[in-house]
Amino acid sequence: MQAAPSATIQAIPARTQEATALQRFPEKARALVDAMNGARTEAGLPALEWDANLEEVAFARAQNLVTNGYFDHYAPDGESAFSELAARGIRYRLAGENLARNNYVETRTVAAAFDGLMNSPGHRANILEPRFSSVGVAAVRDGKMWIYVTVFLN
Repeated sequence: MQAAPSATIQAIPARTQEATALQRFPEKARALVDAMNGARTEAGLPALEWDANLEEVAFARAQNLVTNGYFDHYAPDGESAFSELAARGIRYRLAGENLARNNYVETRTVAAAFDGLMNSPGHRANILEPRFSSVGVAAVRDGKMWIYVTVFLN
């Protein structure tokens, strides 16, 4: 199992369970995957295949981030993409997670997320990991903040 890139926990305003359900933006999720696959193609790697089960894991993680008011690969209670995969019975040899967030306008948010990920050595390594073959992305908006959760598997 590949560890997620290290990150400093950054507080974001906590939401209550009564908060409005997060809206998914599948077109933004697909655009981020397209950008990642473009980078993989340039590096001579095969494209990542979309996996609906991984999309659900990514969305569960996005909900956890927003509901519990944190931005980190591990929740305050220790939950992670890896525990979410295990809870759903998804087996793997190697897994990874990328997180991105920004408050750019809707027309720029995906490019900003992708640029930020590619400029981070750990996140870039996940995107260009040759052993990863499938991906799921959740793109959500919490107020003015866009949040992208990507889950990779081999």
